Amino acid sequence: MAEVILKSIRKVYKNNVLAVDDIDLSINDGEFVCLLGPSGCGKSTTLRMIAGLENITGGDLIIGDRVVNTLTPKERDIAMAFENYALYPHLSVGENIAFPLRIRKVKDEIVREKVIEAAELMGIRSILNESVKDLSGGAQQRTGVARALVRNPQVLLLDEPISHLEEELKARMREDLKKLQRKIGVTTIYVTHDQIEAMVMADRIAIMNFGVLQQFESASDVFEHPSNIFVGGFIGEPPMNFLPCEMHKNNLFFENNNLYIPDEIMSSIKEKGLEKVVVGIRDTHVAFVPENTINSIKGEVVFIEPRNEEQIITVKLGSQNLLVSTGMIEHLEMNQSIWFQLDHHKLNFFNPETEKNLSLGSK
Repeated sequence: MAEVILKSIRKVYKNNVLAVDDIDLSINDGEFVCLLGPSGCGKSTTLRMIAGLENITGGDLIIGDRVVNTLTPKERDIAMAFENYALYPHLSVGENIAFPLRIRKVKDEIVREKVIEAAELMGIRSILNESVKDLSGGAQQRTGVARALVRNPQVLLLDEPISHLEEELKARMREDLKKLQRKIGVTTIYVTHDQIEAMVMADRIAIMNFGVLQQFESASDVFEHPSNIFVGGFIGEPPMNFLPCEMHKNNLFFENNNLYIPDEIMSSIKEKGLEKVVVGIRDTHVAFVPENTINSIKGEVVFIEPRNEEQIITVKLGSQNLLVSTGMIEHLEMNQSIWFQLDHHKLNFFNPETEKNLSLGSK
């Protein structure tokens, strides 16, 4: 196993198309890291540079104690599984898993041992003699991962390996892959556009947009304390609420409503000389309260979305909407007036010009 370090990694294609812009990442030995972001953000390009499938334009890539920029994929001691599995349809499950060892001319008895070991890890030993073209998507995915693992690589790279599976199978595979990674302790870098996969699987998440690293922290940190408005809006379902506020007479106002903000945070905002600020609040950190409760704000219910035992309520405040997550509320009706409070301990504050988190309050 090995640490993976990216130092100012860049990728520029012809015509000066910048795909990845000075990425700095330090991934610990045995860590499970997700590269997360929308389509075209540079996450797969970054993974392919780590794998050696794309040339690096600038910066250094270190795996273990070696700079590997000029090494071939084979020389980097990594393994990779793709979204489309890239299995050989004319071979059995066992021979697909064995293929990386066969081309290295590993002895037959060692190949058999390692194939069985990898198949048992993925729960597919009973189908080793079956043709891969007759397998379900889930079984093909497990075969692809087993083939990647059979060489005991230093680093395992997974490029959206379960993105096209049905939801029930996805959930099972997320759990199985995480358990497997914990069991074997291999350093794993996993590319996905699905925030749920990243949130439940990763030790840390590297969020990218337009080729730029936005934040690299744990799931709880990126959810509770996003580094900027993009991350707050990308992470979470529903996304974070953003309230454009103005400073007036030492108070913050949103749609003519005075927001209660702790004195120490108000002092920090004033010290920064900002007349405007964007307040971010998660839907789970808004609570409905009785009419005219102190520090409450009045809104109007404009949409009710049931979700299992919860509801997502859209509340209209002047020209803005606020999403509120709550348990099932009886007798709640459209166009009904309702009062709510924001949990001031859970507020995030963003500079409206730079869109960066002002990092006020406790973390």
